Amino acid sequence: MRTKLTILLLTLMLTVLPSRSLLSSKVIASRKTDTAYLYIEVETKVYRKGVEISSENPEERRWYFSNVVVQPEDVPSYSLIKQKVMPYFSRNVMDPFEARGFSLDYGDQDVRLNGETSRANYETKEEAEKARVEEIDYRKNQSGNIYSFEIVWGPAKGEETSKPKLIYRDKEQPNYGAPK
Repeated sequence: MRTKLTILLLTLMLTVLPSRSLLSSKVIASRKTDTAYLYIEVETKVYRKGVEISSENPEERRWYFSNVVVQPEDVPSYSLIKQKVMPYFSRNVMDPFEARGFSLDYGDQDVRLNGETSRANYETKEEAEKARVEEIDYRKNQSGNIYSFEIVWGPAKGEETSKPKLIYRDKEQPNYGAPK
């Protein structure tokens, strides 16, 4: 009787364990194919703090485009802007810039995933990079300066991490407080 019970338990274990390992490998494989790529566009207005906006001190229209990154899995795309992007941008781009005596204003509607496309994300990094370049080219004809910045999910240290850099200068726009 004991031998039959042992054989039965051993048979059950051998049938259940391989299916569990197959299941876990399927989950891992599906995670790899579910990787989503995106970039961020932020439209801002820049002006000097404490100086009235006038023809001598006009506001600057500016766009910031992030590098292409993998969408974090811990936040759904519909709340990514409020939960991750805006806090990151404020802490690592806006705050260091404003510490130099300038103001950088933007609102919820000025932060967009993947520019003005209707896509929430891209399946490949190359596809996202191509769309980002096209969006930047499109913005070049809209009267404003264009900057790039780096997104690094996780701990960040201001401009040391975000590395804002002028990538297009509109000669009709002022260019306040450009990072060096």
